[in-house]
Amino acid sequence: MSTMKLRTMQAWERIFPTKQIEHVYYTSDMLVRKVTGYIIITKRTLVNGIVTNTARQKRVRWDGFGRCYNINNNTRLRDHDIRFID
Repeated sequence: MSTMKLRTMQAWERIFPTKQIEHVYYTSDMLVRKVTGYIIITKRTLVNGIVTNTARQKRVRWDGFGRCYNINNNTRLRDHDIRFID
């Protein structure tokens, strides 16, 4: 389990194979304070009476500790938290 501390950008780049980074906010010590980006989710849609799964992008932000939040209303998205391996 990861400890609650801010990480460098190299640690964040190792974690992001499926999540996309748009903007990174740093502290004065060049540690990552906040990251905004998006995740790919599948959404069930009904097209001509047939239920299909479509891929959508959802905009999110991560705080410096790796906790994920919806960018519009600050809802916590625990399934997309980042777990750093020390």
